[in-house]
This record gives sequence, C-alpha cells and structure tokens, in this order.
Amino acid sequence: MAIVTTTASNRHPNLAINLASYDRQMISQRKVASPSWEPSSTDGVDTLGGVDGLLVYGNAAKLYCLTRIAELAAARETLAVVDLGCGAGTNFVELLRRWPNVRYMGVDPDLEACTRARENLAGLEATIIHAPAYGLELGPADVVASFSVLEHVYNRSAYLECAAASLVSDGVAFVNYDAGHFVAGSSRDRVKTLVGGVLARAGRERWYQSFVAEEQFRRLVARAELRIVEAKFFNTATLKELYGKLPPESRDRFMQEWLEFELGLNDLGLAYEDALAPLLRTRNFVLART
Repeated sequence: MAIVTTTASNRHPNLAINLASYDRQMISQRKVASPSWEPSSTDGVDTLGGVDGLLVYGNAAKLYCLTRIAELAAARETLAVVDLGCGAGTNFVELLRRWPNVRYMGVDPDLEACTRARENLAGLEATIIHAPAYGLELGPADVVASFSVLEHVYNRSAYLECAAASLVSDGVAFVNYDAGHFVAGSSRDRVKTLVGGVLARAGRERWYQSFVAEEQFRRLVARAELRIVEAKFFNTATLKELYGKLPPESRDRFMQEWLEFELGLNDLGLAYEDALAPLLRTRNFVLART
C-alpha cells in the first residue's frame, strides 16, 4: 500500500445559489441517530458554483453530491472525506481548493490513477492510497464518496463494508453508479463486460464491469449494516448527451438548469426500477450506518 500526501490550499467561495432551495425533500431538522448531512445556514455561500465555475461538470449526480458535501464543509471546522475509487482525483479538485478545512483521502487500486491524483491534487489537503477498497478501515470519515465506481467493483459486498467501516457513527456515504456502459455502451463496452467477468474470477479485476441491479444493491447495503437515507436518479438520457454539444460559455447555466430539472423530476413520484436505466442513467444514494 503506497501513500502520498500533499498540503492545503486557499478557500474561494462565491455568493449566489444554494442548492438547498432546490431540494424539497431534504432533512429540515436534526434528529437523534440521524446523519448530520442536512444543509446548514452559510449566509448565502454558494456551494453549487463560484466565480471560477461549478464544482464539477458534465454529471448532475456528481454535482449534486459534491454540493451536499460542500455544504457540510461550510458548516464545520473540519470535514474528513474518504473517496473510494478516486481515479485521478479530479472530482474533488475544486471542492478542496475552496474548502481547505476538508481533509481528503483518495483510494484507488490503479497505480497510474494514483500518480495522476497526486499531480492533480498537489498543494491541496489530500492523501492518496494505492490499494483496493477491500478489508480496509480508512476513517474515521465524516463522508465517504463513491462516484461511478460500484459498477466496476467485483467484490461489492467487501467494498460497501469498507465504506461502512470507514464512517463515523453519524457519517454519511454518497454512492452513485452508472448504467450507461450497459444500456448505451459501445462494442468495446460490451466486450469488456463479457471478458471482464472472466478475468475477475481469475483474480484480475482491472477490467471488470457489470450492471448494478436495484435489488442487489439494497441487499448489499443491508449486509454492510448501512441504511438508505435518500435514493435519487440523475443523468437523464439526452440531457447528459446535450451537455457535450454545448459551447463552453453555456455550460454553467445548463448544468444548473439540468440539476434543478432532475431534482424536480425526482419529486414527481416516479418509482425507479431497473427497466428505467436506459433513461435514468445514474442511481444515487445517501447511506448511513444502522
């Protein structure tokens, strides 16, 4: 297991929009044994965007989760975050730059990804660990994040158990996973899905990917002694594809409109099922310990 550490940067918030105004189902009052993830009063601090742009682009699910994490960071002296399957670390660059009170630990089994993460997070409060997220206790973490990773994890039970073991008692995990590889993927994706399973069974998990069924995920959550606090869907087909067609100067506005629309769509009573995955490409959960 290899560890690389870098140091802190400067905060750069902006005044504008608070995502809490969009989410009509958020927890309004803290209760005993409830996770402390509800948005706080930040005197108008904009956790959605900033003078240098949004926290992340091209993915409404990630923008939603990062915004909720930023709200927690704005409300606390320190916030410990563990990012399982951090890849190159790019999802958290802007958040760490604006909130230096966040202590970030990224974990990834790919050495090259860890090297890129070290480079991308240089000068920020970040630790990078080269290891698979199996059988580890990486906390105590206030927040565990797992963005677009679970569909590539072979031992999903051990992975979610690692997430649970890393959380403090009132911590929360933001977990999302995608269906795009399986409902709209390329021929390369289809080959990778077939071959990856064979290789994973032989101990080579690098190319593994498979669809995450709703029933399977809920069963694994319970086995890991976690509970579902919130379940949403994001990255509606066509909207995600349209993003890539826009000129750069229109992307901030589109991302905010896109996220607002999808939060409203989640309020309309549409019950998610696996058959909707071709339309609703990303499943998004907030989890807490039981």
